[in-house]
Amino acid sequence: MRSPSLHELPPPPPGRTGWPWTEETPPLPARMPDGRAWPRISIVTPSYNQSEFLEATLRSVLLQGYPDLEYVVVDGGSTDGSVQIIEKYSPWLAHWTSEPDRGQSHAINKGFRRTTGDVMAWLNSDDTYYPGALRTVATVMAGEPCDIVIGAIDKVFVDASQVSFVERSSATRGTPLHALPIFADGRHAAFHFLQPPMFWRRGMWERTGELDERYHHIMDLEWCTRAFARGAIVAARDEVLARFALHPGSKTHDFRFRSPQERLFMYLRFSRMEGFRAVPCLLAGLHAAGRTLAWQARRRREQGRRLEALALRLGGWVMRGIHRGVTGVLYRVA
Repeated sequence: MRSPSLHELPPPPPGRTGWPWTEETPPLPARMPDGRAWPRISIVTPSYNQSEFLEATLRSVLLQGYPDLEYVVVDGGSTDGSVQIIEKYSPWLAHWTSEPDRGQSHAINKGFRRTTGDVMAWLNSDDTYYPGALRTVATVMAGEPCDIVIGAIDKVFVDASQVSFVERSSATRGTPLHALPIFADGRHAAFHFLQPPMFWRRGMWERTGELDERYHHIMDLEWCTRAFARGAIVAARDEVLARFALHPGSKTHDFRFRSPQERLFMYLRFSRMEGFRAVPCLLAGLHAAGRTLAWQARRRREQGRRLEALALRLGGWVMRGIHRGVTGVLYRVA
């Protein structure tokens, strides 16, 4: 479907101006500069009780001016007015549903099963794309033999309708996907992982498989790691493609101390999977275990159980220290 224009969409709520309320991306020509058709881009938005942010998310996708967009919204049975917002934009959606699901990973998988695009991505219902994001991704993929494109994001904190800039993060700078050489083919994933500005080819999705629904906080990291282990070529870019919102109630804001537990589980599974090196994976799991103990120590301290907190904290220090001590050695022998 062709992206709708600004005047075709419902008017924005009173007082909302700028992108994506009163501004749009200029429509792209029907074909790319070399005469080829633009690749179909399929976007899935999982949603649950985030009506405060949802409409901006929908508009930031629909107002990309892109000639071949397929947009699917999967709502988990919201009761806060989200369904009414989705219904308002339903004429421009390829598919939408609102029903209970088994979590975000399940919702995203359900959505992608309804898509047909050559390029795929998901955008959470509290994040937004910037103008021209889809054009940038399509141009990169048309010019390079890459499987995944990851751009940059602006992180903002949203509270009581106030938006505060936090930082800009780029896939070309920052900590790498994994610090240890965990991949069996010896490749080093030097790019910094970011989910909102990540797009990939359907062929990579089919080779890697769907999101693992056992993960609720790092399913994006886990999928990207599996894709890289299967030979994915990643194009990291500095172009800012999306805005990532931190706010009370978001997973990243409220549950940032729970992801180490999932990382431990992830590395233990990778240590037994084809495409990974067992020892580096186990050592990476040791670091995740150390962070998990540190999180538990914080909880014990908040509960006044100081002796238990100290023991857990010491255990975390030991595990992370072992991890740091062997990282350099492993890189030298990898």
